[in-house]
Amino acid sequence: MSTVSLYLIRHGETEQNKTGVLVGSTDTSLNDHGRRQALSLRERINALQVDAVYSSPLVRAVETATLVFGDNAPIITDSSLQEFHFGEWEGMHFSEIARQYPEIWQTWLTDWEKTRIPGSENFFAFTHRVVSSVEEIVRSQPGRRVAVVSHGGCIRSLLAHFFCESVGKGYWRFKVDNATLSEVEFMGELPILVRFNYR
Repeated sequence: MSTVSLYLIRHGETEQNKTGVLVGSTDTSLNDHGRRQALSLRERINALQVDAVYSSPLVRAVETATLVFGDNAPIITDSSLQEFHFGEWEGMHFSEIARQYPEIWQTWLTDWEKTRIPGSENFFAFTHRVVSSVEEIVRSQPGRRVAVVSHGGCIRSLLAHFFCESVGKGYWRFKVDNATLSEVEFMGELPILVRFNYR
């Protein structure tokens, strides 16, 4: 039975991550600390022999992938690996959202999975595109070691899908920090969590 090693890496810190501003689909770069985080992760995992690197096309993810795996690493970008699109909440601080959208904010806090943020992506469509894309990557790479550089929401969705009853019930059970690696090994179709939030 061939195994597949899947390395899920969240991008390094951005200024928006640092200050509590939502930037799901907004394209932002790493800050200096985020670049140092990515380089530190590179030093920690330089023993990994990765056969393929996939990345969200957003700058913060591609920059992280390049810093971790080197300038010459062939990086395959895939828009299915992008973060959730927050619609009208993009670029807003949490306190600003609570002030401008008090009713939707309170509903989101209690039933976030079904609450539709104005202009946002449907949560179920988001998790479906992320999970479907990564499952196809795993199927297409038998016996190989594959890295996916993406975003916090994407990695939480994947881990919840693989290891919880449902994505909705497991989504917030995983704290995925910037520039961390979570490793999943597939024995056939059986996912095994090898490392989580490693830095």
